[in-house]
Amino acid sequence: IGGDLHEAALQDILTKPELQTKEWEGTSTLYDLRTIVEGALVHLLQPGNTNEVALQNQFPRFAAALDKLSGGNMLNERPFFISLTHALLRYKSKLPHSTRDLVTGCMIKWLKIEGFASPKTAICSPLHECFMYLLNEWSSLGNLVLPRDLFLSLGEEAIAASSRGEVGQKCERFAKLWASDDDSFLAVKEQYMRMLSSTPDARALQWKEKIGIDDESPPTSPERDEMQVDS
Repeated sequence: IGGDLHEAALQDILTKPELQTKEWEGTSTLYDLRTIVEGALVHLLQPGNTNEVALQNQFPRFAAALDKLSGGNMLNERPFFISLTHALLRYKSKLPHSTRDLVTGCMIKWLKIEGFASPKTAICSPLHECFMYLLNEWSSLGNLVLPRDLFLSLGEEAIAASSRGEVGQKCERFAKLWASDDDSFLAVKEQYMRMLSSTPDARALQWKEKIGIDDESPPTSPERDEMQVDS
C-alpha cells in the first residue's frame, strides 16, 4: 500500500484540498483564537484558579497575546469585558490590590489606542464604559477595594488615555461630548455620573473643573442596572 501511495503522490493524483491552503487567510481564525484566549483569561481570573504571585507573570502574557490577536484594538470587546467584570466581582471585598492594578493598568493601555480609531471612538467605546462600570462596582464594595482618591484618579487616566491627552490637563474632547446630546457617549457618561453622584459635592466639582467640564447642575445618580451582553 505504501508503494501505491508513493507512486500516486509522484503522479500528483493525491492533491491537497483547496481549503487547506486558504484556511489561515483572513481574520476569522484570529477572531476565534482571540475568543479562546479571552475565555481562558476570564477563567484564570476567577477566585481560586490562580494565586496573586503567579498572576503577576500569567496576566501580562495573556494581555500580550490579546494585543497580537486583536491587532492592538480591544475597544469593542464588550462581551469579554462584561465577563471579566463578573469574574473580578466574585472576589467581593477580598480582591487583591495587585490584581486590581494589573487589570486597570491593562484596560487603560487598551484605551490609549493610536492609529486604529479616532479619539471620539475610544472615548465612546464599550471598553471605556465597561472600565468605568467596573470601577463603580468596586467602589460600591468600599474603600478597601477602591479608595475614592484612586477611583477619581483612574477616571482621569481613562479620559486622558482615550482622548490622547495628558493626565492633569483639561480634556476639550471629553468636555464637548459631556455637554452634547450625542447618543454614542451616553453610556459612558452614565458611568461617570454614577461616580460623581457617590462623591462629595465639593470633590465632584473639583474633579469636573480639572477635566474641563462646565456643568452647573449637580450630578444625579443614574439607575444602577446590571450590564448585559447585547442580544
